[in-house]
Amino acid sequence: MDVIGIGVPYFDMVINVDEIPRMDGAACANAAFNQGGGKVATAMVTLARLGKRAGMIARIGSNRSGRFIVDDFKYNGVDVDGILVDETGTSSSFCLSLSEKKSRKRIFIGTKGTAGPLQPEDIDYDYLKRARILHVESGDAAAAAAVKFARENGIVTVIDADSYAEETENLIPWLDVFIASEFFYTKMFGGLDYEEGCRKLLSMGPGVAVVTLGSRGSVGMERDKAFFRCPCFPVKAVDTTGAGDVFHGAYIAAMLDGMDTEECVRFASAVSAIKCTYPGGRTGIPNRRTVDHFLLSGEIDDRELEERYRYYRSNL
Repeated sequence: MDVIGIGVPYFDMVINVDEIPRMDGAACANAAFNQGGGKVATAMVTLARLGKRAGMIARIGSNRSGRFIVDDFKYNGVDVDGILVDETGTSSSFCLSLSEKKSRKRIFIGTKGTAGPLQPEDIDYDYLKRARILHVESGDAAAAAAVKFARENGIVTVIDADSYAEETENLIPWLDVFIASEFFYTKMFGGLDYEEGCRKLLSMGPGVAVVTLGSRGSVGMERDKAFFRCPCFPVKAVDTTGAGDVFHGAYIAAMLDGMDTEECVRFASAVSAIKCTYPGGRTGIPNRRTVDHFLLSGEIDDRELEERYRYYRSNL
């Protein structure tokens, strides 16, 4: 395996409208379908789309939502040998992803489901040992155990630090690549200058620190190299759901191809921008040919994206 991810997969219901109605109002959906979701889960799909060998370690429910999650991984080429199915009658995490074309903003309404959380003893460490890179989304017990195992076995570790949690901050010294959202960064450092904040993150242990800033692009620094800023690629965005998840997967794909940190961020920004031109977190994730064409020409060849869009729209 090139990459193995540990996180919580979701069963998503994706709905896109021109404008979200007010209370007691109504709107006609531009698109409505079911799709797999989740931070690390969608990053693994991104890696598979970009031609990498990606696998997932997770615990899911035994009901229809759990079966859908596994089927969507398989459709997208992600290995599912590390996924555990909980006892009969349990459900997986669910999210209603409602996006507005006019403002490109989203509303998420979800539930964790009844499947229990992944525990350190649930991890198949022989399976994990096959990976070159481990990607996690939190500092919970299972992720922390996996990250420490990875460090002991020469596996590179990357985290999607989106929502702030103290357990995630405590894991920073064990990580090689720390990619934080603006929300996490602000919670940890307040209004501290991004360059100074990246230096502080690097002083805690990681070799790379990156902060994603949404439509304002990304900033970052690699140890012993200069601080940099990377703008977003201008595209006609429809839905930014999953943009960060896709960014992380694409960043790791670029790492595997030997790019330096600034090149990884630029490549990941391009992949994420293409994704935003379609509704849902996974519909618009491009393959490598589409990305390379976009980077060369600035144009999106959407033939493979349209094919996937038709596939997902047919499932509701």
